[in-house]
Amino acid sequence: MFTVTAAAEARRVSRKTITRRLDQLRDSGAYKDAAGVWVIPLAALLHAGLTPGRPAPPDAVHVPQGDDIGHQDTRPTSEVQAQMADLQRRAEVAETLAAERAEQITDLRRTLAMLTTGRPDTTPPPQTDARQRGLLGRLVDGLGL
Repeated sequence: MFTVTAAAEARRVSRKTITRRLDQLRDSGAYKDAAGVWVIPLAALLHAGLTPGRPAPPDAVHVPQGDDIGHQDTRPTSEVQAQMADLQRRAEVAETLAAERAEQITDLRRTLAMLTTGRPDTTPPPQTDARQRGLLGRLVDGLGL
């Protein structure tokens, strides 16, 4: 009797290989005990083609035959192509918007430069201390002129 881990070690395969074949092993006598641990008899391993000491044969792969060929893969391919066309359209729209916004930024910079150049300086002259201005300056300040 083997557990999943012991069967994998005896077969020199991964636990995943054993767990993929649990349905086949169950049909051959494998079961879960009261603790929920799989118990796999040697006969079940042999019946499933899992001979201890040898590597497991590769898992069977379904190869489509006749009418299955082409029909199964056509739909996902067309969905991917439609999604790709939509993404390309959205990228073109985004590039157009980016170009328009770049032009707007250039126009705004040009307008700002025109508004700020040639304009008289509106900053007030720096204030000086009345004692530094002399007698005439103090008189003018006193009269409020």
